[in-house]
Amino acid sequence: MLKILSAKATETSKSFKALPRRKGEDNLAWMTRAKLSATGVYFLLVGGRDAIAFSLRMAQSHVRHDFTPSHWSHVMLLGQVTRRLADTMVYEISLDPPHGFGFPPPSNAMQEGQLAQYQSADAYPNIALIQVPISDKIFRTKLSRALQDFQKQRGVLDAQDLLLRWLAFIWGVGRTGNPLLDGQGIPSAAMLEVIFGAVGFDLTPGLESRSSCPEAIWQAAKWWHEYYERNNQKAPRGVYCHDDVLLPAQHSTKITM
Repeated sequence: MLKILSAKATETSKSFKALPRRKGEDNLAWMTRAKLSATGVYFLLVGGRDAIAFSLRMAQSHVRHDFTPSHWSHVMLLGQVTRRLADTMVYEISLDPPHGFGFPPPSNAMQEGQLAQYQSADAYPNIALIQVPISDKIFRTKLSRALQDFQKQRGVLDAQDLLLRWLAFIWGVGRTGNPLLDGQGIPSAAMLEVIFGAVGFDLTPGLESRSSCPEAIWQAAKWWHEYYERNNQKAPRGVYCHDDVLLPAQHSTKITM
C-alpha cells in the first residue's frame, strides 16, 4: 500500500475555489475566466473520460480514504501564458500523446505540446488550474533549467521506466498490477515533483515524489496549506471544476494525506 502522511488541516484552503463551468463553455474559455497572469507559474489537472483516463482515475482510488475514483487522470506544467491561450506550451508525460511516443530516451520521456489539445470539455470534463505562488524571473529561470536537467538525469527519475509500467497496467498486459501500490507514480506527476523539488517547492508534502499522482497533487493543494504557512511559504492557489464524478463519496470528502 502507499505510504501517505495525513494533513492536519480541518478545512480546505481558502485559496482554492470552485469555478463552475458555464453552459457550452470549453476548457480554454473556462481558463480565460480564471484570469491567468503572464508572469504566473501554473500546472493544470484534467480528468478525462476515455478508457485510459478511466483506468488512471480508478487506480488512484488508493490515494483516497474512501476508495472512490479520482476526478483526475493527468497533470501538466504550463509554459509562459501566451495571448492566444491555445498556443501556450505544456510540459508533460502523457500516456496517450497525440503524435505518439516517438523515441523517448533523449528527453527522459518528457513531451512538449500545446494547451489546445485539452480544449474539449467533453473529452476532459474535469479541470483544475493551480498557481504556484512564486512568479519572479529568477524562479522561472531556475524552473526552465530544471526542465532541461530532468531530460538528462534519468538517475534522479527514470520516467521511461514509469511510462512502461503504467502502459502495461492500462493496456492489461499479463498480470500487471496497479503501479501505485508499488510506489511507482504516474509519470507526469512524478516529473513535476522532481522539477519543482529542484527549485525548492514541494508539491505533495505527504508523499514521496516518485509515488506522486494527479490525485495526490490535488489533495496537497486543498489540504496542506498549513504546512506551507509553517514553512514561511504561500500555499498554492487555484480554481477547479469537476462535474464528472465516477462514484459519489460515501463518507467525508477529506482525504488522508
